[in-house]
Amino acid sequence: MDKVFLQIINMSITSSYVILFVIVARLFLKKVPKIFSYVLWSVVLFRLVCPFSFESIFSLIPFNKQTVPQNIMYLESPQIDSGFRAIDKTVNKSLPAQIVGTASANPMEIWITLGEFIWLLGIVALVIYSVFTTIRLYKKIKFAEFISDNIYEMDEIKTPFVFGIIEPKIYLPINLFKTERDYVIKHEQIHIRRFDHIIKPFAFFVLCIHWFNPLVWIAFFLMGEDMELSCDESVIKEMGNDIKKDYSTSLLSMSTGKRIIGGSPLTFGENNIKGRIKNILSYKKPRFWVVVVVIISVVIVSIGLISDPHKKQLTVVDYANQFVEEEIRDFENIKGSDVKIVDRKITKLEKMDTFYDMLPYPIEIWRLEYHLKPDDINKVMIAGGLSEVDGWITEYASGGGKVMLIFSYEHSKPHYLGNLWGVERDLTTIAGRETELRSFLEGMNLLPHETYKGKHILVKFPISTGETCQLFLSQPVIKGDSGIWCVERWMDGNGNIYYVTPDAKGIIGDYYKELQKQCDDGHKQFLLDPLQVAFQYINNDIGLGQNVSLDELVVQYYAKIEDFQEVPESHFIGFISDFNIEKALFHLDRIEWLTDNDTERLRELNIDANDMPNGFYIHNPNKYPMYCEVTDQTQYSIINWGEEITHKSVTLEEFIQYLEQYSEFAPPFRIVTKEGYVKSIIEQYVP
Repeated sequence: MDKVFLQIINMSITSSYVILFVIVARLFLKKVPKIFSYVLWSVVLFRLVCPFSFESIFSLIPFNKQTVPQNIMYLESPQIDSGFRAIDKTVNKSLPAQIVGTASANPMEIWITLGEFIWLLGIVALVIYSVFTTIRLYKKIKFAEFISDNIYEMDEIKTPFVFGIIEPKIYLPINLFKTERDYVIKHEQIHIRRFDHIIKPFAFFVLCIHWFNPLVWIAFFLMGEDMELSCDESVIKEMGNDIKKDYSTSLLSMSTGKRIIGGSPLTFGENNIKGRIKNILSYKKPRFWVVVVVIISVVIVSIGLISDPHKKQLTVVDYANQFVEEEIRDFENIKGSDVKIVDRKITKLEKMDTFYDMLPYPIEIWRLEYHLKPDDINKVMIAGGLSEVDGWITEYASGGGKVMLIFSYEHSKPHYLGNLWGVERDLTTIAGRETELRSFLEGMNLLPHETYKGKHILVKFPISTGETCQLFLSQPVIKGDSGIWCVERWMDGNGNIYYVTPDAKGIIGDYYKELQKQCDDGHKQFLLDPLQVAFQYINNDIGLGQNVSLDELVVQYYAKIEDFQEVPESHFIGFISDFNIEKALFHLDRIEWLTDNDTERLRELNIDANDMPNGFYIHNPNKYPMYCEVTDQTQYSIINWGEEITHKSVTLEEFIQYLEQYSEFAPPFRIVTKEGYVKSIIEQYVP
C-alpha cells in the first residue's frame, strides 16, 4: 500500500503541472472549436491513471516525475527531488528525519501511514456519496415515460440528461416544443456517440483517487464544461448555423429549473447555460488551414505532456558524488553551527560485493570514503564519528563508521537504493555485509522477513535479567529430517531483532552447504537437532553470559515469521519502591518465589522444604534493582481481602495509595512487561 500511495502522490504532482499547462493552452484555443480543448484533457487523464510513459526529447515536463522516492520512509534523511532546488530545499527542511539507533517508530513512516488512512477515507466517502446519489436518482427515473428508442420523459426535471453506461438512456423534461426536442435529442445523442457517458464517470472515478489535489477538481469541472461546449458545436455543425437562435432560446428556457434530480456525479446534464449560449452565438466554422495548424499544435502539446524527459543515466560515481553533496548540506545545516564546507574529495570508491541470489537482479555494495574541508577546522567539534586529517574532516573514524552504498542493477543500470554505515555493524566480512544487506532489503520490503523458506521453529528462553527472548530457527540447505538447522535471527525482551551472522569467510549460503556436507559425512550431528542448535547458540554465541538448561526452553514447532515478530512477554516478581508518577517509573527489587514444587531449585540453594512453614521461600540474590516504566495502558491489581482471597483492579492513583500504607514490609508483586513497558502489576498473595 505504501508504494501505491507514493506512486499516486507522484502521479498527482506530475498531473498538476499538466493541468496548469492545459488551462493556459485553453486560453490560446479560445477562438477555435472546443473539441480541441476537450481532447487535451485526455492527456491529463492519462497522467492521472498511468504510472509509466515513454521518454522523448519533445517532453514538456520540466522535472523528475518521481518527486517522492519510493524508499523515502526508510531514508535516514528523507528528501524529495522535483528538479526545482528552491522547492526541494523548503520541503526537505520540513521532513522528519529518522531517529537512528533507537527502537522508536520512524516518523516519516508514521506520517505516510496517516496520509494513506486519510486518502482511503476520502475515497470511501466519495464512492459512498456517488453510489447513494445514483441509487436515489435511479429510483426516481424508474417512473419516467417511454417515448421511443432510448428516450424517456419525466415531469420532475427541467433539464435533459443521460443516465447509464452500458445502455445509456436520454431523459427529457415534458412539454418541450418540437424544435427544442430535436435540438436536445441531437445534443444527447452526440454525447452518447462520443462515449461521453463513459468518459464522465471514469473521470469521476479518477477524481476519487486524486481527491486531495484541488487542481484535479478544477480539471474535472473544466473538462465537463469543454465537453458540453464541444457537443453544442457538433449540434450546430450537423444541423446548420440557422438553428443558433432557436437552440440558444431552448437552452435559456431550460435554465430555470434544477439541473438533475439527485445530483449524481455519474450522470451529466446541462450546465453553464450562459457560457454555452455565448459560445453558440459566436461559433463559426474555422478555415481549413486553421484546423490543420491547431491539430498539429494539439498533437505536439499532447506528445510533450504525455512523454517524460530524457534522464541522464547516472553512474556509481555520480551517485557517490550526490551522496557526498547531501552529506555536506546536512553538515552545514546542523543547528547552531556556522561551519561551511569549502572543498571535498572522494578518497575511495570500491566495489566490495555482488549478490546475485537475493533479488531477481544483482545487488552491489560499494565502499565510499571521502574528506570534507571546512572553512575553519577550529569551528568543528570532532565527535560523533568524525576525525580530522590535515585540516580535513572525515565520516569514518577508526573503529567503524565507513559508509557502504547499495545499488540494484535492473536492466543492467545502477539504481541507488540507500546506504549502510559501519557503526555497530559488522561490515568487515562478506558474511557480515550480506547479513546487513538482507536486513536493509527487508526494511524496504524487497525481501520477505525470513531468510529461508520452509519449516521454522520458535524457541523462547529466559535471560539472567528476567526478560524473555526468542530465537527463530530455519533449515538453510535441505528441508526435512536430514537437513541442518541454524538460528537466522533472535529477539530480545524489548522487541529488538538481531540478525545472526555465522562465522563464515565467504557467502553465507556456501558456508551452510559445507556444514550440511560435514553433517552428511557423519560429523556435527547436533546440527540436525534444532533444540541443541538453540541451546548452544544461547549459551555460547548470544553474548549475554547465559547458562540456560534445555528444560527452560519453550519450543513452538511449525512457527511462522508472524509468531516470531510478536514480542514475547517477560515475567518478574519482586518488591516495588520509589514509584515516580511524573516519570512513570519505579524500582523493582527482583526475587525468586519458591514453593514446595521447586524441588530442584531448592536443592541447588541448599534449602530444606521443612524450613518453609508457610509453604514458600523468597530468594533475593540481586543487589541492584531494575527500572520499570508504566504506560496509560498498564493494569493494576491488588488483593481484595475477605472471606475469599481475590484480586481487584484499581487505578494508578489507588495503587500508589495502596503502596503507601506499607511502612515496613510491602508485599511482592508479579510484573509482566512487553516491548520494554509494564503491561500489568498483580499483587502476590503471601500466606
